[in-house]
Amino acid sequence: MNISEKYKIVFKEFGLHIKELREKRNISIEKLSDETGIKKEYLKKIENGNAYGVKINKHIFKIAKALKISFSEIFDFKY
Repeated sequence: MNISEKYKIVFKEFGLHIKELREKRNISIEKLSDETGIKKEYLKKIENGNAYGVKINKHIFKIAKALKISFSEIFDFKY
């Protein structure tokens, strides 16, 4: 497995973690989109692990805030 394949696995697990956090809070992807200003289609890409250009300051902070979790909690997942 090369490095890019390893990164794909991490992005996939990270996306699944975000989706689980969102679903546990009964927040629809539409509502998360409204609260973060991130397009629904891009949020789906993040949750599916297909958004390799996620920017910490532009997306992750907004998602954590909308989910009412700490920044560190959003990275609390296993890969």
